[in-house]
Amino acid sequence: MTAFHAIVKKPAVHQTTPFLPFVPLWYHLLNQTRGHPHDMISFPIRTVALAIAILGVGGCAEGKQPFRMVQFCLEHAGEITAFTTFMREISDEHQMRFYDRSKDTYQELTSLAADNEKVPLNDQTVNIGARHGDDFSFGAGNLGMPTDQIVIGFNGDDLKAAHAFADATVEKLSGRWKVKEVASGKGAFPLTNCD
Repeated sequence: MTAFHAIVKKPAVHQTTPFLPFVPLWYHLLNQTRGHPHDMISFPIRTVALAIAILGVGGCAEGKQPFRMVQFCLEHAGEITAFTTFMREISDEHQMRFYDRSKDTYQELTSLAADNEKVPLNDQTVNIGARHGDDFSFGAGNLGMPTDQIVIGFNGDDLKAAHAFADATVEKLSGRWKVKEVASGKGAFPLTNCD
């Protein structure tokens, strides 16, 4: 049993929902859970624990919502490696510690999906992030989205540096992909038109 599985099987005394770019979709999926009443309780707890594990290393400090979120479509799922490399290079330029939990996240989601068919599972999972101490950070992924759609959240305690980093990153991303801003407080939903 991994540490992750130990976390998700513990009952929560106090449930809080961390901010995720994908909360509206997850919330919708959680409310469609069917079966034993225990599933109605355990699946949301496990999902919240997974969400914390997934994005805890990247763009969102505990209890903090990103000040800015963007989303875009890759040309195809084969471009995931190029996107990850692109973000790793940006992280290196800004002397950030880069994390790539994509493979681990895929395995964790596969494990959850074995117990519940409502868990969204892509052919390739993206879960990357980087941080420059507490000054600024980002988290990016496709959890709850089509495989070729990416959502990035930006955060940080040094608002001036964090906003400058977000602006520079979005400008670079926009040179390659058609980046769309996510409305503040709305969460990201799958894009219907990737043109």
